[in-house]
Amino acid sequence: MPAKKKSAHPERGSVGRDRIVTAGDGSVVVGGNVNQSVIVTGDHNRINVNSKFSAIYKQVDGRTDLPAADKSDLKSELQAFEDEDKKGPESNEGFLAQRLRNVKRIAPDILDVAIATIANPAAGFGMIAKKVAEKMKAETK
Repeated sequence: MPAKKKSAHPERGSVGRDRIVTAGDGSVVVGGNVNQSVIVTGDHNRINVNSKFSAIYKQVDGRTDLPAADKSDLKSELQAFEDEDKKGPESNEGFLAQRLRNVKRIAPDILDVAIATIANPAAGFGMIAKKVAEKMKAETK
């Protein structure tokens, strides 16, 4: 019976501490915990994005001056904005603008943070959302 040949790379395919990991073009290799992080690859794909407004939701929760109903309404408006933005070029500009006007009515300071988030290229919002945010920014001045 012939002896089994030992592999030159006995741990190939496994990932862990002190191991060499290789990947092909367009691949992403990440070590450690990346929960609730935004990772942008060279082709602008996003990985592990739970919510584009997650930091804003936390700010809304931390507001002691807002009634629970207003907090819930703010979150609903922001979520509706995110959901509509996912439609890409088919997003309804009027619907997005209405969501931001509702946010402005409830908490103008949250609108400012939302607009800054939408305008940030790393956040990954579509062109229509960015256009709406720019209009709202101009309206608030």
